[in-house]
Amino acid sequence: MTMKTILAVGLGGIIGGGLRELIELVMANAAPVGTIMINLTGTFLSALAVVLIAGNLQQVTQVTSDFVLVGILGAFTTYSSMLLEMVKYPIGVALAEVSISIIGGVIAVFLARWLGGKLVKNG
Repeated sequence: MTMKTILAVGLGGIIGGGLRELIELVMANAAPVGTIMINLTGTFLSALAVVLIAGNLQQVTQVTSDFVLVGILGAFTTYSSMLLEMVKYPIGVALAEVSISIIGGVIAVFLARWLGGKLVKNG
């Protein structure tokens, strides 16, 4: 790992973490909906980015890939918040949040794979 990669991941983390915090602040009264929305969106975008990057390997550098996937999207998703909410909220709410996050995450990956495949094929 080079210094350039470390800086790219760090900058991406600032962007992704900032976006996550903004959404959590806007949706503060709707917890755990904000966390679920962040994780499902982040999962979808991560899977889509993987498909698009894999389909364009000659055009995407490792530094760019790490900036987007590890930096921005890694910092954007917030499974640590989900774990905290599992302890914070009643068991029924915690189970619902985990169930929606896992099942929704799997659906998001398949949708992103489908969409990414279409975009790579047509692009």
